[in-house]
Amino acid sequence: MKKYIPNILSILRIICSALLLFISDRIIFIFLYFIIGLTDILDGFIARKFNIESELGARLDSFADFVFYIILFFIFTRLYNQIMTVNYKMVLIGLLFVHLLNLLLTKLKYKKFVFVHTIANKTSGILVYFSPAIILFKQSNLIIWVIFLFIFIAALEELLITIISSEVNLNRKSVFCK
Repeated sequence: MKKYIPNILSILRIICSALLLFISDRIIFIFLYFIIGLTDILDGFIARKFNIESELGARLDSFADFVFYIILFFIFTRLYNQIMTVNYKMVLIGLLFVHLLNLLLTKLKYKKFVFVHTIANKTSGILVYFSPAIILFKQSNLIIWVIFLFIFIAALEELLITIISSEVNLNRKSVFCK
């Protein structure tokens, strides 16, 4: 049973992310948001700690992250439209395009969808997770653009890894190391 816990946590993250779309109560929203962050940390930690890492688990984790990011984008464009200017939306659409291009390339090249767990992607995930608080409490264009820039660089790094790598390594740390 222990070997399924990380996958169950990733599936819980997908469910909680989807529920965010239907929650209007702020306390429940914050609670679910916290659970999403906690499950994102715990699934990988538990898998590594108990040596129960799997390709399915890595894929579920990445898919759960992707679902969360897409849902977060829709929530922000719907609820916080005054903050999400056209420029921000265009950048986010560009980021989505780079990620989808990478997915398409991995499907063509490796015959499966691949998300690489680079250090930059993990850091991007942390920035995305905390970005609502950063944006709502410190409405600084500079901070928002720095976050976007970092996420864009991480996405480009993943795309570059896909282009130059002949085989899949889901846990490759960077384009600079194997």
